[in-house]
Amino acid sequence: MAALGAIALWGPQGLPPGADGWMALPRGITYPAVFLLGCVIGSFVNVCIYRMPRDRSVVTPPSHCPQCGARLGARELLPLVSFLALGRKCAHCGAPISWRYFVVELITGLVFVAAWEACYGGAFGLRLLGGADLGSAVCLGAQVVACWMFAVAMVALVFTDLDHMIIPDKLVVAALLAAVVSEAAQVAGRQSPLLSVSLPGTDLALPRVVAGGLLGMAVFVLVRAFSQLLFRREGMGLGDVKLAGAIGAMLGPAAALLSFGLAIFTGAVLGVLLMALRLRRRMEYLPFGPFLAASALVGLLAPQGLAHGAKALYLRWLAAIGVPPAF
Repeated sequence: MAALGAIALWGPQGLPPGADGWMALPRGITYPAVFLLGCVIGSFVNVCIYRMPRDRSVVTPPSHCPQCGARLGARELLPLVSFLALGRKCAHCGAPISWRYFVVELITGLVFVAAWEACYGGAFGLRLLGGADLGSAVCLGAQVVACWMFAVAMVALVFTDLDHMIIPDKLVVAALLAAVVSEAAQVAGRQSPLLSVSLPGTDLALPRVVAGGLLGMAVFVLVRAFSQLLFRREGMGLGDVKLAGAIGAMLGPAAALLSFGLAIFTGAVLGVLLMALRLRRRMEYLPFGPFLAASALVGLLAPQGLAHGAKALYLRWLAAIGVPPAF
């Protein structure tokens, strides 16, 4: 069989030992390329943030100024650069452009780099591949693409919920699809059986993506019911419940629980702080989706850091109440 051109990614240990014919590319080349790709995708994320809550197509019409309707040219669509070069104003009508467009592109670029580093440690190799090598490369590439897809959905969700208190189902479906692709790529790449989680006290085992999704939804169905009993009003929307299911499917049960804990903690702290500063009334809604999405990105990109942070916080709490740790 003729050799096929492919890109192969390798983990934090770098290129495989004794791999003749590999050309290692330094981070100084791969990181700018990945960052630029992320910024380009970030421009599309801005389109999703603006159009999805308004139930408009994200494909047509082409990008245009929301004030005057003028179609934007190539020089007005350069990620990061156009925003600064135009002085935050539309080139046609002079309407101001929100800083959010620049921030979303920048965040998406940085998240793409972080996902690349988290998945593959920045190592990159290029070689003509064929047969089993090509299959491994495809599986590894699918994992990082799934991480990027999930990250894009989370970034978009942060701003749609902040702006409109809406979590579009399309973004949740995209995050869930990323979870399925990531799981399938891991199983195929390792040539191992489907990753499963055993249910305590039973002989039943569920695929990790299913167990995580069900756990995420179950946790926030309970939180939603409890808040309704406590405050006599709906304290959390169904969008948050569906989002938690997608996050659980992507991260798996253990990492998802840590992510949910971080979201609840940061949401509670910020809520109390805003009330103390009289920036928000006591019974005023605070969108919870941004906390869930941001915490999910932490769980995806820095799972070990999240686990160590949770353990350190737990030990500090035990020390504060005078209880020795059991481990």
